[in-house]
Amino acid sequence: MCSGNNNKLIKTRKNIGQLILIFLFFAGIYSIQAQNTEIEKPEKTSALRPHSPKKATLYALVPGAGQIYNKKYWKLPIVYAGFGVTGYFAIANGSEYKKYREAYTCSATAAALGTECDNPLAKKYKTEDLKSIRDFYRRNMELSYIVMGAWYILQMLDATVDAHLYYWEVDENLSVRVDPMIQPLHFNSGSFSEPGPVTPNGLRITVSF
Repeated sequence: MCSGNNNKLIKTRKNIGQLILIFLFFAGIYSIQAQNTEIEKPEKTSALRPHSPKKATLYALVPGAGQIYNKKYWKLPIVYAGFGVTGYFAIANGSEYKKYREAYTCSATAAALGTECDNPLAKKYKTEDLKSIRDFYRRNMELSYIVMGAWYILQMLDATVDAHLYYWEVDENLSVRVDPMIQPLHFNSGSFSEPGPVTPNGLRITVSF
């Protein structure tokens, strides 16, 4: 009975963790791709540009400071939400890992010595189940810290790219159109050619300025 509940608990937490990681992944991609697509350079205003990509990178050592330096304030909730979510899961999984580690140690020691363990979790789960749950929370804790580190690097890259594009302007006349394309194949027969029976399909992309 305990083993069944244990499997349901692990499966539920694993699914939640996967959803959070998918959210962070796409939020990171959106944050990087949300930079303005730049086409035309403005005229040079001065020999020395006050807005420096190097400074933006240095500011980004403090999460969110690079975005503030680039005046992209709308990105701050995304940056801090990423750290908040990963930090929460790192702390929560770390706490559970310590609890089940202690329970497993107590249960394994009691089994080896032929004594009883007074840990509530050790009384509820088998020793092998405690080991599996302990390892599960340890992996989740480590993964949370890895994702947090990746998020930290991502927000630094975002600030740096934004700073490089700070003085570029978007051409308002820029448009992209995607149309389906069907073009028949031609087979040569002597001095003339005729349409073949195969019509390969594709896409045609038109960029207008």
